[in-house]
Amino acid sequence: MSTNKVWVRVCPLEAVPTGRAINVHINNQRCIIARCGDQAYIAQGYCTHMLYALRDSAVKDCLITCSLHGSQFDLRDGSVQSWVTPLTDEIRQRKALRVYETEVRDGVVYVAWNAESAEKVRVRL
Repeated sequence: MSTNKVWVRVCPLEAVPTGRAINVHINNQRCIIARCGDQAYIAQGYCTHMLYALRDSAVKDCLITCSLHGSQFDLRDGSVQSWVTPLTDEIRQRKALRVYETEVRDGVVYVAWNAESAEKVRVRL
């Protein structure tokens, strides 16, 4: 059986709060979802600095700030914007958040996920 990218319904955009990230579990993988205006972004659920949970972290201007040490990431591409030590190119490359392709259609957030079919992907907020 082969897998490919399928679009999976996550939740209505209105269920995603403004200003903070919340957990979303996709096939038992903990991620976070955050809202930036009329768009939502899904990323790995842990900061790449010390694997601290990003749930409830502040989100402003599509930047998420880890509440443990203040590292910041751009939710649109996962790039490191601020780090606990001087920010180097190596840190930028190795410590970016994993982000997932998302889109909002008719007020509903969808994520691109590798699976046989969308029906086989479980999503839980």
